[in-house]
Amino acid sequence: MAVTEHKGSLRVPRDLDTRLVRTFTMVAREMSFTKAAGVLGLTQQGVSSHIRRLEELVGRPLFERNRSLVRLTEQGTSLLAHARALVAATDDFFGYSDAGASHVRVAEIQGRRMMQDCWPVFRRQHPESQVDFYDMLSSEQVKAVQDGRLDVGMGRLAEINPALGSAPLRLDPVLARDVRDPGPLALRTSRLGVTGISGGRVHSWIRFCDELAAAYDVEFEKIPHDNTMVEAIGRGQMAGEIPPILAMAGTRDRPGAEYFHFETLTDVQPYFPWRIFWRKNESRREVHGFVAAARQVAREQKWLRLLPRDVETWIPPDGEEHLTSA
Repeated sequence: MAVTEHKGSLRVPRDLDTRLVRTFTMVAREMSFTKAAGVLGLTQQGVSSHIRRLEELVGRPLFERNRSLVRLTEQGTSLLAHARALVAATDDFFGYSDAGASHVRVAEIQGRRMMQDCWPVFRRQHPESQVDFYDMLSSEQVKAVQDGRLDVGMGRLAEINPALGSAPLRLDPVLARDVRDPGPLALRTSRLGVTGISGGRVHSWIRFCDELAAAYDVEFEKIPHDNTMVEAIGRGQMAGEIPPILAMAGTRDRPGAEYFHFETLTDVQPYFPWRIFWRKNESRREVHGFVAAARQVAREQKWLRLLPRDVETWIPPDGEEHLTSA
């Protein structure tokens, strides 16, 4: 990729090695240099070198890191969406040039493993097809699918989108997460917080929490941290500054989540409705094959079943179809 640097009256293009950008997006997804190295097939030193070179190019640090923590800086957060788009465009370029390959471009949300759990089933059923995973927010996925830059996405679709086909994928139980043992917690009476408010990046989660609060006439504390900032949240909870936060059960897949308690609420069991979606005019067999494999995994893993709890259930209106798909 080239950008333009002005030197007097001259316009000097600057080039960017997309390998550095791919490494940046992978470290941001895994929040670990070691895990990113394993995914990319690099040494940890190679990953560190890529990040250092990219930081030199942009002139600012992209990560805060020490022995126990890796997290995005403000600059890193602001560049991540652009980096993901650049990686997707690079993969598209080579995908279109490789006439013999049949690629299915699938999105996964940072720290989740739903689509990756579907991949082995698809691979057994379609060994001739290749899957390329992309790290994108749900809102980014919808646009990418509509624009033809992505084939399969996952997220909440609160309104009907005429350009997309979709199907229920998972009812994700919403729990309370705390680094301490919080004891019994009730939605109606306990002090609870919601992360992801800063910058409005996770629109579907924020909307879900707003709808839940309105349904029970409660107010959640707005936590300024991104929900991936597990160490900062944990420190705040240890100090008593941050209450137990609402979190989907599936976020236990995220690095660092093993240090937290995940507790069900005593009075209400909310569920976040995930859908899998694709272009409505999609005709490729392999794309529909991946969707079918994902729905098979959802049935086998009982992703659409409710927890066996004798408490009130709350699901937003767009999740009602999930109940009939179990």
